[in-house]
Amino acid sequence: MKFFNIPSVIEHHNQPLLLQPKIEERQIELIEDRQTYLVGELALSEGLSPYRNINSSPEDTDYQLLAKAGILLALAGTSGEVAITTGFPYTTYELYKQQAVKFFTEKDLFIDYTAGSYDGLANTKKRMQVTVKHLDVMPEIMGCINAIRKGSTAEKGNFFIVSLGYGTCETGLCAGGNLVTRTCMSVAGLRYAVNGLKNELSREFNLGMKNEHMINQNFQQGSIVLNRKKKDLVELKRTQIDSYYNDVISPTLKKAFTDLDFEKTDRIYLVGGGARYPQLVELFKAEFEDILKVIVPENAEQIASIGYYLRSAEWCGPGLANQAIGLDIGNAYTSICIADPKEKVDYSYNGTPQQAETVSTVYFKGV
Repeated sequence: MKFFNIPSVIEHHNQPLLLQPKIEERQIELIEDRQTYLVGELALSEGLSPYRNINSSPEDTDYQLLAKAGILLALAGTSGEVAITTGFPYTTYELYKQQAVKFFTEKDLFIDYTAGSYDGLANTKKRMQVTVKHLDVMPEIMGCINAIRKGSTAEKGNFFIVSLGYGTCETGLCAGGNLVTRTCMSVAGLRYAVNGLKNELSREFNLGMKNEHMINQNFQQGSIVLNRKKKDLVELKRTQIDSYYNDVISPTLKKAFTDLDFEKTDRIYLVGGGARYPQLVELFKAEFEDILKVIVPENAEQIASIGYYLRSAEWCGPGLANQAIGLDIGNAYTSICIADPKEKVDYSYNGTPQQAETVSTVYFKGV
């Protein structure tokens, strides 16, 4: 499998760029309703205050632009037919699933973008047309479970799962091949810690136009430049992560999982962007060291997009996995998973994917 990750931010931009946006370098400039938008890395480098609404709906401009940017990267600017699986946090899944179906499948998607790198001409406008022949929309945590079950981890037993996202943190117990609904809880994500850091800094410094998405970049790096001076954020970051775990995550886990649940499994998987923070992982280990093995799977931050891709590949059938896209439009990063042409493994098969482990809204074009 092959991955792309871009920061989930956009910014309206009406000035021509001196550089040539290069898709292969994830420099994306999209044109929507005659307006030009910088997306991802380009928004961070060229924009003044790149943004994204937290848990935005498929009807919002930022969601649609990030979705188009993901498809643009997946297809490298080439028009065609695809199968897409995507998802939403458990709390917004029912609210947004039909909106997603409407956006992706009501009509073909036209993606207008700037990409001078392909022909050497700066600011060349291009268009690609994408037909979504199959769309599957599922709760994000089900995408993560799908990856753990059917991906390289190939977990066969029962397990707890905690998805540590930026906007939301979600919990669940996968037992007997199904997600136990009672254990599904959704609470504030890592933005709780990021905004805590932002509030601490704002007491001493004028942060100007730095919004929470920009502060999140500093949070990850562990440093920030304010008043032309570089400030180390390691200790502040540590304090905020500790507060986030103790005030939000730990109380949630106590509510979500009962003693009877702990009798069903001896392992817990941590996935999502938060699994990249060793300090946060150590806090889980400290709490559960006597009863659970804490596992951070390979590519934990892309795990939802992997699960989505595997689902799309199943629908595509043998030999057509190159049409499958897993699209995880996160609040901090948008992750795209596609087939790697260098790999010989084909995750698709001829037939209908089993429904036992997933709740999903399935759409076929023309049916």
